[in-house]
Amino acid sequence: MIPNYYQRLGLTKNATKEEIKKAYRSLALKYHPDRNKNKDAHQKFIEINEAYLILYDEEARIKYNREYDFYFKPKEASESTNSNQRQQESQYNRNNQRQNENEQAFSDNDLNNWAKNARKQGQDFASMAFGEFSKQVIGFVKETGFQLGNTLMIFFAMILTMSGCGNLVAGLATNGDIGNPILGIVMLPVGIVLYRFANKNWENKKE
Repeated sequence: MIPNYYQRLGLTKNATKEEIKKAYRSLALKYHPDRNKNKDAHQKFIEINEAYLILYDEEARIKYNREYDFYFKPKEASESTNSNQRQQESQYNRNNQRQNENEQAFSDNDLNNWAKNARKQGQDFASMAFGEFSKQVIGFVKETGFQLGNTLMIFFAMILTMSGCGNLVAGLATNGDIGNPILGIVMLPVGIVLYRFANKNWENKKE
């Protein structure tokens, strides 16, 4: 049986990246061994970290979801199981037989390697002092949303600025058509203001 990463984070398969990030932050702070003295906290913390790193990465999540569906998604009872399903089930059985020895629960080798690396990273995080972990790791998770939003803001600012310049040039090249110049006059300053705002956000974060 493969691990149920969604269950580890208290989420459903339809969880958004923001929900995955928030669940990880809450659980990691709760179960960090330096803060939680329960005997199972260390292992639970590692499992939470493994689940987060797999589900937050888009490529890893796609691979995981394929195997998740095979094990956890309700399957219709049918005698006409196709050969591909039988082959995949056979592969799972072989992997499960050597899971304890090689830590290979998945049929996808990349997923096995990523999960192994995620567990190793969880062990490294568990050995950190809580203050260091919350500052370096959890702080980074909190910044993810800001960085993405600000990057998109800069992207749209550039699009508006270039489009505004293009419309001004097009308007000057045509006689009597004031539509393009007006559109350019509107878009250009909006793009410039948006860019300056995003750039100011970056500067404020550096301080």
